[in-house]
Amino acid sequence: MKEKLKNKFTLHEIVLAGAFLLIFLIGTFSNENFLSLRNILSLFQQMSEMGIMAMGLTLVILTGGMDLSAGTTMGLCAVCSGLCLTKGMGVGISLLVSVGVAVLCGIINSILVAIIRIPPMIATLGTQMFFLGVALVLSQGNSISGIPESFYFLGQDKVLEMPLQMILLFILAAFLIIMLRRTMTGQHIYAMGNNMKASLFSGIRTTRVLFFTYIVCSVMCCIAGNIQVSRVATARADMGSAFLMTCISAVVLGGTSINGGSGGIAGTIVGILIFAMIGNIMNLVGISSFWQQLATGSILVLVVVFNRVIEMQKYKVKSRKV
Repeated sequence: MKEKLKNKFTLHEIVLAGAFLLIFLIGTFSNENFLSLRNILSLFQQMSEMGIMAMGLTLVILTGGMDLSAGTTMGLCAVCSGLCLTKGMGVGISLLVSVGVAVLCGIINSILVAIIRIPPMIATLGTQMFFLGVALVLSQGNSISGIPESFYFLGQDKVLEMPLQMILLFILAAFLIIMLRRTMTGQHIYAMGNNMKASLFSGIRTTRVLFFTYIVCSVMCCIAGNIQVSRVATARADMGSAFLMTCISAVVLGGTSINGGSGGIAGTIVGILIFAMIGNIMNLVGISSFWQQLATGSILVLVVVFNRVIEMQKYKVKSRKV
């Protein structure tokens, strides 16, 4: 039985499933409201914004890259749509402006990483501060309120009693899973994460793929930002900053290698769900948000160490075979 499990699932997938089950059981026995339909729908409603951003980050990390500007991209797009809405522009135009800003952010990151060849961590660290600065200038450092009720649908409406953003999360997840598994672009993303130089020499248009991943990541951040603006009826320059580390943690926890080349969207969704359940359980039992940050950081460190141990074991096995 153990051999069948090992052949069908990786060790990381087994551990991830075990962690999910453990946290689910803790939540079930710690508070009677955990399994209520209202709490479950609320859980998915709250995780949707982080889940959408995390899926965008997954594409970038799969190529072996990183986008530290994702949080401030979300804030900048939120501010842009908020300003447009409060100036009397229609919902459609406001969303188009916000998406256009997101595409521009993705293009800037792509130029720095794919054309100028600046290491992704350094490039996006710079754009992180730049995008935040632009958002602060546009908003004058203030929260943007007075969002018209016509925009509330994105973060507050329900379809068949299910939050609209939850449905949007799963639609986007399905689209990205199919893209990664069934298209040539998806294969190229994995190939680049495994070996960028070999991909370049084999004829893969690496620059085009990098532009695609960074732009999609920015657009996903834009969607997450607009959902939050709609949900809380306020836009702020820093509203995505707190999401970044949790999203990266969820991507890594979900099995995507921080070096690229392996992992996927499904694992990221499970990772986000685990972090959302931890926060939800702590809220239900009245534990401070400071402990939630400690739990998130601890899990990330453990997962990184665990992944590193697995990679070292695989390397040793390959070395013995050679």
